[in-house]
Amino acid sequence: MIQPTVFSKFQQHYENQFGLTSMNEEKEGNRNQVSIYSDQLKEGNHPRIFHHGKKTQDVIILTHGLSDSPYYVEAIGMRFFKEGVNVILPLLPAHGLKDPNKAMEDSKLDFKWRAEIDAMVEIAAGLGGRISLGGFSTGGALSYNKILREETKIRGGLFLFSGAIDVSLVNDVNNLYLARLAIKISDGDIIGIGKDPYKYPTFPKYGGLELGDIIDENDRLSKNRKINQAVFAAHSVHDETANLSGISGLLEKHVQRGLAFVISENVTHSELPLDKVIELDESQDLGPETPPKANPKFNLMMDSAIQFFHKEVSAGNYVND
Repeated sequence: MIQPTVFSKFQQHYENQFGLTSMNEEKEGNRNQVSIYSDQLKEGNHPRIFHHGKKTQDVIILTHGLSDSPYYVEAIGMRFFKEGVNVILPLLPAHGLKDPNKAMEDSKLDFKWRAEIDAMVEIAAGLGGRISLGGFSTGGALSYNKILREETKIRGGLFLFSGAIDVSLVNDVNNLYLARLAIKISDGDIIGIGKDPYKYPTFPKYGGLELGDIIDENDRLSKNRKINQAVFAAHSVHDETANLSGISGLLEKHVQRGLAFVISENVTHSELPLDKVIELDESQDLGPETPPKANPKFNLMMDSAIQFFHKEVSAGNYVND
């Protein structure tokens, strides 16, 4: 059985951010779900855990991207859950908020994001014997960052979906204080609620610079180094946000065991992790004109990811600690 303190730690972690929260334990079929709600969060943007009611051999933490929320990695999480894995879908600081303006302009945001992953790894230890990490876009960069910082804590694999290893926006902006100040001013007020209910309607460029700090650290920490964790990386050749060359360079130079799943169809950066179309709220003015469509290769992508997981991760020796 899972110790009740695991879920109370999960709730307490978010109460430290939002103040009063509520924790709901729900059941849908064979899926147990623990969700944390706050009045500060938009509907459907909450952090959640999928669990089997017991500590499993493997647990995976799947982290969303910049400006979106756990919904964007939920379908991926469900595929791992169906394989008997407990799944944590955290909510990064400054995300999922009704009013994110002040939070998204925090100069310590990159430190808070690292701390979020650190906290989830500690919680994951109570849910599974072997921890894997993964994520979409920024979530992928933060997962890789955790392995580079504390490799021995992650005995599972790394699963990247449109991983932000090399991002065009970050490369185009100088990392000087005045440049950051100019970006913060040009961002204006960051609006939380738009047509896409699970994503901010405008991209926070200042948050992109904070992501740049993570990417820069990853470059420094990975120099002349290959990680031991098996790495699965799914990417679209039409991704105009995160460069495919970053993924190929990562697998070539810094990974001992890896697999790239490359999609040639016209799938955009934010569509890759989706298994269905997101219905837009047309009562809102800001956001995409057309709904983010489903990745037509989602099932094939996840079949490949799960096969890789079983061959390269779960087939390894497991110590029930």
